Amino acid sequence: MLTVAAVIVVAILIGAFFQRITGLGVGLVGGPVLSILLGPVAGITMVNGLSIINAVNNAWAVRKQTDWRKFRLISGALVAGSLPAVAVIFFLEGPWLLIAIGAFVLVALGLCLFPADKFNVSPDAKGPLLAFGAVGGFMSTIAGIAGPSLTVYSRITGWDYREFVATLHPVLVVANTVSFLLKLVLLGGVDFTGTPLWLWVLAVAMLFVGAWLGDRVSARISTSMARSLATALAAAGAGAVLIRGLMQLA
Repeated sequence: MLTVAAVIVVAILIGAFFQRITGLGVGLVGGPVLSILLGPVAGITMVNGLSIINAVNNAWAVRKQTDWRKFRLISGALVAGSLPAVAVIFFLEGPWLLIAIGAFVLVALGLCLFPADKFNVSPDAKGPLLAFGAVGGFMSTIAGIAGPSLTVYSRITGWDYREFVATLHPVLVVANTVSFLLKLVLLGGVDFTGTPLWLWVLAVAMLFVGAWLGDRVSARISTSMARSLATALAAAGAGAVLIRGLMQLA
């Protein structure tokens, strides 16, 4: 148990560090690790719970840079995307779902390798914002990773990355709260017997330590480097989800 706990704590610490800098991290790093160690439902639900606390902490720190108009639009779309995801988990829980999610994120990130102006997506258009928000809600509920979908949106619209990260934090509060509550209510609860209270407390502490470390580094990283780092994190998370699904098929 102590070895499992140590791996979980380190994964959360690393995830929180990157989350502070790029807006992505806890779900991408912690999701695959906790899913393997605790099971897909309990692992991702724990990530959702920890991500709520982490996102609240980060959202308060960058509240003055947040685009609250986009936050409201994305939040509504997140709720809409989360509802069908619960139904999918209930009826189609299995490796094929994980493979599809991982493949989708990798394809979406692959599109971002092309020059952004080739997509010609206006940052003021509501349709793409709502669509990517709904996909984020769907993925948050299933895999604990709402961020990659919105990272793709920020890339193809040229959204200032610092403002995007600031807006993403309160968005993740909504995404993970909705996902956490929907699973508890609509799925009839989640078995957390493998996660004692002391492990939750330690994991929460690592969220703040990781955020503190991220603050020490963030001012030294350029916007382009932060964007590249976020894209790499999203790709790593998608690859982990894909591999997890393939391993379950074997």
